[in-house]
Amino acid sequence: MPEYKVAIDQLREGVFIRLDLKWFEHPFLFSSFKITSQEQLSILRELGLAQAICIPEKSDVLPLSHQQSSPEARPQTTTPVHAAESAEARKLWEVKKERMERLKVRREKDEKCEKQFRESVAEVKNVMQNVEGGSREAFEESDRLMQSIVASLMPEKESAVQLMNTTFGKENVFFHSLNVAVLSMMLAREYGLDSEMMRILGLGALFHDLGKSRVPKNILHKAVPLTRAERNFYQLHPRYGIDILSRLDMVPSETMRAVYQHHERNDGRGFPEGLPAGKISLFAKIISIVNVYDNHCNRYNPQDSLTPHEALAYMFGMQKAQFDSDLLALFIQCLGVYPPGTIVKLSNGFIGMVISVNPRNPLYPSLMIYNPEIPRKEALIYDLMEEPDLKIEHSIKPSQLDQEAHDYLSPRTRVTYYVAESEAAQGESHRRLP
Repeated sequence: MPEYKVAIDQLREGVFIRLDLKWFEHPFLFSSFKITSQEQLSILRELGLAQAICIPEKSDVLPLSHQQSSPEARPQTTTPVHAAESAEARKLWEVKKERMERLKVRREKDEKCEKQFRESVAEVKNVMQNVEGGSREAFEESDRLMQSIVASLMPEKESAVQLMNTTFGKENVFFHSLNVAVLSMMLAREYGLDSEMMRILGLGALFHDLGKSRVPKNILHKAVPLTRAERNFYQLHPRYGIDILSRLDMVPSETMRAVYQHHERNDGRGFPEGLPAGKISLFAKIISIVNVYDNHCNRYNPQDSLTPHEALAYMFGMQKAQFDSDLLALFIQCLGVYPPGTIVKLSNGFIGMVISVNPRNPLYPSLMIYNPEIPRKEALIYDLMEEPDLKIEHSIKPSQLDQEAHDYLSPRTRVTYYVAESEAAQGESHRRLP
């Protein structure tokens, strides 16, 4: 059945409605919702609304007929007054006010995380440019960066991997290296590795593509398939990487091994040596998964990139033989069915983008909601752990969005992650506020 307008006095519990009001003009958390109580009906009448829009597809029951509705329940005016002041309405306004305060705190944390991310990218750029020349100081700087990320990922920190607002540009190689390092260490944490092993792995992930600096850019960025000679040249980059790192005597041997083997495959069809699964290091197996995922999400031509959801589905469905199956399953569990960066449709009809997933609760991500009535800088962010009635129905390709929704949700052309304090930890800090 199509949507249709219905008088307020005809509404009852179980009817899914949409209010023709701006978000700031009513006390409900959403402008679209299923009526679940008599208190909600009272507040709708108190608002002075004459009509709401019924969405039969999402309703448990249809509205009452005009004959069934009670005359005393009908509003006395057809002009909304937006001044619901009953005890029930005041409670909802308080919840909404508290939500807005939490959003303010969340944005401050996000801004801090974005700042740390930008600083980290700048550090990676400096490190990459100087390690190639044999700089011990640059390697020590990279070691400190990995230690700081490891510290953020420790279980007591309740950290979450969060989507960063980045655009595709000349520094793509540095974004890629940091992305692979962060996600590799996240996967290592869930696998149960200690902080020292995570640090060594992080260094291998950070430097996995260091050898590409010796591969001509026309090969790295070639749009059509490589010739056999070009492919052979490209496949030398793991060896070039360890040649560069071997100038530094402080690089852990497991870091070197991970850099050299990160393109080896579990089915024995990788390079540079075509090793069988039993000969590939754990670190290389972890980096291999994350490297392929990031390359799917951030191809040289952004228009060719897969969405995070598509990338995981493709890896599991079409490339599973390449990877350690247990590690791949754990990686998918960490990022959730809908990884950060995925555009989704919610059960109340709203569109949102997943911005963070706590590995402890991967089925309940945090979402930024598209609402053209609210400026993007003040966009609503919802943690599905706190919204039991709100579900993700399915993912949406960014190309399926209209231009306004696309620009609102996804100005970035890269899918880039960093480590932030998790929603669970943030919620706990809010509960401790007086």
